[in-house]
Amino acid sequence: MNRYDGVLQFCGTWRTYQQRVLDRAETYLADRKLHIVAAPGSGKTTLGIELIRRQGEPCLILTPSITIREQWISRMEHGFLMEGNDPADWFSNDLKESRPITAVTYQALHSCMKRQKGTLSGEDGEGESETVDYSDFDVREFIAGSGVRTVCLDEAHHLRSEWWKALEEFLGQIPELTLISLTATPPYDSTPAQWKRYIDLCGPIDEEIFTPELVREGSLCPHQDYVYLNWPTKEEEKAARDFSGQAQEIFRELRSDKVFVRMVASHRGILSPMEYGEKFLDHPKYFSSILIFLHENQVPFSPYLKELTGTKGRFPGLSPAWMEALLQGFLYDDADAYPSDAAYREQLTARLKAAGCIRRNKVQLEKNEEIGRLLTASRGKLNSIVEIVRAEYGSMGERLRLLVLCDFIKKEMLSAVGDPEKPVHEIGAVPIFENLRRKEIGGLRLGVLSGSVVILPSDTEQELRALALSAGCECSMTPLGDTGYSRVSVRGSGHRIVAMITELFSRGGIHVLIGTKSLLGEGWDSPCINSLILATYVGSFMLSNQMRGRAIRVWEGDLEKTGNIWHLACILPQKYGEEWGLAGDYETLERRFRAFLGVSCTEDVIESGIGRLGLGENLDSKSGVRQCNEKTLRRAVDRKGLRRSWERSLKVIHEEMSVEETVEMDEELAAPGYLFFNAVVCEIVSALCLIFSLGFRMSLRAALQWESAAALIAGLFMLAACVGVVKYGVRIFGLCTPQKRMRQAADGILGALIRTGQVEEPLHCRAVVEQSGTLAFSYLKGGSTRDKTLFAKCAAEFWGPIDNPRYVLALRGGRRRTGEFYAVPEALGRKKEDAAVFAGCMKRFLGPYEAVYTRTPEGRRLLLKARTRSFVNKNYRRLTDKKRVKSEFE
Repeated sequence: MNRYDGVLQFCGTWRTYQQRVLDRAETYLADRKLHIVAAPGSGKTTLGIELIRRQGEPCLILTPSITIREQWISRMEHGFLMEGNDPADWFSNDLKESRPITAVTYQALHSCMKRQKGTLSGEDGEGESETVDYSDFDVREFIAGSGVRTVCLDEAHHLRSEWWKALEEFLGQIPELTLISLTATPPYDSTPAQWKRYIDLCGPIDEEIFTPELVREGSLCPHQDYVYLNWPTKEEEKAARDFSGQAQEIFRELRSDKVFVRMVASHRGILSPMEYGEKFLDHPKYFSSILIFLHENQVPFSPYLKELTGTKGRFPGLSPAWMEALLQGFLYDDADAYPSDAAYREQLTARLKAAGCIRRNKVQLEKNEEIGRLLTASRGKLNSIVEIVRAEYGSMGERLRLLVLCDFIKKEMLSAVGDPEKPVHEIGAVPIFENLRRKEIGGLRLGVLSGSVVILPSDTEQELRALALSAGCECSMTPLGDTGYSRVSVRGSGHRIVAMITELFSRGGIHVLIGTKSLLGEGWDSPCINSLILATYVGSFMLSNQMRGRAIRVWEGDLEKTGNIWHLACILPQKYGEEWGLAGDYETLERRFRAFLGVSCTEDVIESGIGRLGLGENLDSKSGVRQCNEKTLRRAVDRKGLRRSWERSLKVIHEEMSVEETVEMDEELAAPGYLFFNAVVCEIVSALCLIFSLGFRMSLRAALQWESAAALIAGLFMLAACVGVVKYGVRIFGLCTPQKRMRQAADGILGALIRTGQVEEPLHCRAVVEQSGTLAFSYLKGGSTRDKTLFAKCAAEFWGPIDNPRYVLALRGGRRRTGEFYAVPEALGRKKEDAAVFAGCMKRFLGPYEAVYTRTPEGRRLLLKARTRSFVNKNYRRLTDKKRVKSEFE
């Protein structure tokens, strides 16, 4: 009998993807574990409650925060609880007063397991807190008394290490446990060990619901990511230029410093290369930097060292990157190997430190951490926020509901509010508010919502008091001078103020709400948000995706809602050796966008990667940045155009859709190389042998009888030549184009993963290679999301630059001098047996290659040679990975 009959019943209509999961739930639960991945705003909580209801057993819900815990209880009460039932009889948020469904935080469970007492608070002290006392709590008695048999994990990957242990211990004590795991952001970018722990706990992913499907279903609104760039302020640019100038000056001086040259030339490894060779091979970049420096200064050294590099004496030019590696060893990591000259070393160290080129005993000639942090927190971002708000308010007017998320409150800046004499130059909730307020954008209403600071327009006091009265708490407002704004204080439950401000925001009492990611970045539900500015330093997929989820939910108050998600970046063109790059936090943005699926600005396709935004390449000047921002703002205000873009992109996807994780590269990377030309030579030789044997046989036929021994030998020779022609002809055909070459490699990688048992759904997947212009890309069709991610990772490692793999693929025996080298992917290189399987599977593509272990002296020498000679190392910048949405039938 189901104890929830007559108590819980969903008061709505199931969405297509929700119904699909429910229809398959019984099958998924065959192992008593159900693991669902769905984008923020997809209705995971509602789906989880229905799955709990169907189990019909007492349940414990575990959440990462108090805010999310209260949302579960509220959703059950207002979306499921049938009339005539008292919520207090069925729901609880306290383990000491459990009910059939009890919701608590992971932190609270950890406190129970450890019998702790104290105050539980959110990250960085933000958010709500509660005081608990579990000093006399017995977990075994709780399990026996409550009869809990179902546990629902909400976003389990957020657990700290000690919380993991407590959760695993707790679950191990529950008999006949049914585990339901729900998440929007599985830890795909975690280490293999972390992923295994996560999957061992939650079980394999049973269903993944992607954002494009939710947009097509109308569960999420059409949305787009935008990047607003800023040039550093004069002070920031000067600091960056000063560092770059001083670093370049030091580099120029040292490259020809006679004392420094003499000391490097006296390194033990240069004087006794045979004895020091193995140590050099343990640090190939450092080893190479010494040789490159000496070669630059025309200092002779042992031919043995040249042989170790495999470069035949051809060295690249000395760059700041090589000098940085050399100085790191000279001053810190390998200082004992150089002649002792303490005065010179101290003088050089002091010079580098004064120039900002040493931080925490790390030499930094190319990128300075302090300058990186300075640009990431650029004051120019305050102006970026103003320009975005101005454009959004000018376009949306009273309909604007814009959220700004930042990392810190900067409470100490409250004294600057209303005081124009005090500057506001930092990124934080209070300074962002004050900077916007000072711009006096007509009609714009601002608000601040954080754990310790709440600011609202003073004229909202009456409405706020009414909301507080209905929430059962009291509030007061203290004016902030004559600014028209007041600071709010609330007496009562902390989570009430969040709900009150959220309601005020949705009604239009606030147009722009500024808050911290700790309080509002995850789990906070305010579907009215139609624009979001991420003024945070977060680069990880998990947290960034959670924050994006605040702006992409549909809202009954605006059925035509679209969501704009703004990312801020400070960039400064800077020369790294012989190449130019963008200093600042552009790299963080690139990392964010690798996992964000969205509609492309350049074509009707849904994919990931920052390239889909069409930022352009002219970002090396202030005018180029300004033009890029103007183009971005024009796109952002065209919300009808955004909706049309989604409609066009989704039209080409029929029936069920799938998300493929592709590895994309320039065709030159897979251009026919050694193997192809080797096959061509063998084919020519075989063809010549065939022609020769035919001529010889015809001569024998004319001069001798057919039965002669010479004729028999000629026939066998001709047969062998025919076999060679066919064999190498097939190989030429298979390697003649980059696409065919990539397809054979993809088939080999997939075959090895299947044979080593690492593919979760081996019967339902195949490797696919496609071409688009000069680009070729491969991906796994079918299989689980984890299968696709693993395949893409292995393909990227195989085609990518060789770093420090446990095994490399090399031609057998003496032919290694002429062959190419390939890295054995990490997933296939942990065991000798797996590496051998991979080599066997790649034989059709590569030929007589074998897996060589790189942790032996011979293997390390081969690895160094592979690093310097492998053709893929010259092309690694052309290799990218992205996700792309396709129809299941494509």
